[in-house]
Amino acid sequence: MDTKENIHRLASFSSKIREVTLKRLQEVPEDFTHWRLNNTAMSFAQIVQHLIHVDELFFSLAESKENEFQWTLGSEEPHVAIDKTTYESMLEKLRNFQQKRYTVICSLDTLKINAVITGDNNEKTTLWWFIMRKVLEHEIYHRGQIAAYLKVLRGEQLEF
Repeated sequence: MDTKENIHRLASFSSKIREVTLKRLQEVPEDFTHWRLNNTAMSFAQIVQHLIHVDELFFSLAESKENEFQWTLGSEEPHVAIDKTTYESMLEKLRNFQQKRYTVICSLDTLKINAVITGDNNEKTTLWWFIMRKVLEHEIYHRGQIAAYLKVLRGEQLEF
């Protein structure tokens, strides 16, 4: 399998991840977009905003000559209540970013996907590793968080 084919498979995997994330977010009860497990946890709305920020960071790294990034944890953002219309527009942005992320990943060539980028504490990594860890794995983590929150809201027993 050649590099371009692998990049296309990565882009498809990225789209599937977002598809399931959006499916989970559609299950959030209308009046619970600001619900948090505790005072230090992110609400559903904060998770959505955080995923948007991560996509925007990825787009910035992939579409420019930018090779440095600052990683900001979502739980450090202040808890702000947003209205239903704003939340729906945030979900729409996630849907749109699904296609954009697919397109951007597909456009990467061997040189760009293997480009070295620098994060916090002068941490060096490649754009490929950033996509895998900071974008895809990170979204899967938050999707699990969303699923667990939904179980709590429904009164289901969490299994460990």
